[in-house]
Formats: sequence, C-alpha cells, structure tokens
Amino acid sequence: MKQSNFKEISLSIIVTLLVFVAYFFIVSQVFPEKSDRGFFGDMFGGINALFSGLAFLGVIYAVVLQRDELRLQREELKLSREELKKSVEVQQKSEEALRNQIKSMEKTAKLNGLSSILQYHSSSIVAATTGIRGVDTTGRDQHRRAAEEIKQKIEDTIKDE
Repeated sequence: MKQSNFKEISLSIIVTLLVFVAYFFIVSQVFPEKSDRGFFGDMFGGINALFSGLAFLGVIYAVVLQRDELRLQREELKLSREELKKSVEVQQKSEEALRNQIKSMEKTAKLNGLSSILQYHSSSIVAATTGIRGVDTTGRDQHRRAAEEIKQKIEDTIKDE
C-alpha cells in the first residue's frame, strides 16, 4: 500500500471516530434523559433503512461492474490466444524457410566442391594437351572422363532442386 493511501485511510478513520465521540457528547448534553435519547435515535430508523438499501444497490452495482470486467478479460484472453496461434504459425513458416535455406546452402557447397574438382581436372587436361612438363599425358582420357562425371553430378544436383 502506498504511503499516501495509508495516510488518507488513517485520517478517515480518525475523523469518523471523532464525529461519533462528538455525537455521543452532544446528544448526552441536549437530551439528559435516557428515554428522550431513545426517541431521538428512533427518528433515524427510516434513514437507516434508506442507507441499507443504498448499500445493497452499491453491492449489486459492484457485481455488475465485475461481471463486465470479467467479460472484457475473457475477450482479451481470446485475442491473446489468437495472436499466439498466429505467432506460432509464423515461427513454423520461418523454420521451414530456414530448412530450405540450409538445403540450398548444402547444394551450393556440393556444387562449389564439384566445381573445384572440375576446374582441377580441366586444368590438368589443358596442361596435358599443351605438353607442360611433369604432367602425365597418358591420363588425359581419365581426366576427361572424370570431368564428364563431375559435370553430370553438377547437373543432377541442380535438377534435384
């Protein structure tokens, strides 16, 4: 509880107690006889019933307000659930997109590797046909076959997409 609320409540209680004490002393002074005090108190019976009825209406009003608040809270929870469902769907779509991206990256890595191997064999074939020293010219046909196999693997990998 806040300090200011505590002060207001304490002040209200003190003022109420002071009014009751003052009321008791004033009535005692004005009506010294106990029977006169009884008649004076009976005059307020109708007002007591009025305030009791007003208090009951206040309770009914509080129940109605609470019911409306609960209805609004249920609607808010329903909207929150719908938003959470949408969030889950978006997250699932994002996960699927990431999986597809990973598959694409794997294929790209395979293609890059195959491309490097193809480039190596192509340069070996070029070197063999130009007669560079230190290169085995008898393996030229093997290099061409390897290059053809690699080209075929690259095409197959592209078709898999």
